[in-house]
Amino acid sequence: MSTQITVDKDLVKYLEKVGYRSDPVIDQLVKETAALGSVAQMQIAPEQGQFLEIIVKISQSNKCLEIGRFTGLSTLCMAKGLPKKGSITTIDNSDEFLPIAQKYWQMAGVSNKIDSIIGAGVEVMQSFIDRQYFFDLIFIDADKNNYPNYYELSLPLLRPNGIVIIDNMLWHGDVADDTKTDKETRTIRTLNQSIQSDERVDFSLLPLSDGLSFIRKKNNLILKN
Repeated sequence: MSTQITVDKDLVKYLEKVGYRSDPVIDQLVKETAALGSVAQMQIAPEQGQFLEIIVKISQSNKCLEIGRFTGLSTLCMAKGLPKKGSITTIDNSDEFLPIAQKYWQMAGVSNKIDSIIGAGVEVMQSFIDRQYFFDLIFIDADKNNYPNYYELSLPLLRPNGIVIIDNMLWHGDVADDTKTDKETRTIRTLNQSIQSDERVDFSLLPLSDGLSFIRKKNNLILKN
């Protein structure tokens, strides 16, 4: 029997209290990011970071790719989940917040696993395709209007059974409101529908924080290393 619950403020507080395991470095990074003001809303929730770390471990990923870095919380969490010789490449079109990210990567002892690239996500991803780079897991949390491009570029970069995780796919609930017709909402709404009908992948749209699309590339291709 399926049971649905309403996630009200009290339940959110409860989830924040017991829904993830506190980490002093992450807590400090979250606090410093919050002090940046309204831009802090670009940061993932700590419970999302914990989810990413667990997925990296469960999938036994060795090579991860991230589109959109901000202050580096998601990068840090995925790097924590990687094996000793694992690596994550993170792409962002700005280095404005990179010093903050690098400080906390160093504090967490994961900076040796991270390669940070400054550039346009679409262009860098295409260059990786041209050079036949492959990844086990790709996390997308960048400019929403390019989400369809990032998704399509992710698939040729993934090994069979590889994972794509996309943040903000519930977009503050606006995707369910037909009166919301701004470009970002329409883009995410359309992408959700496209993923649902995409026979190249298995997927689940999870109501974690602002919504995560969890996508598995089907094992129907043989790729060279």
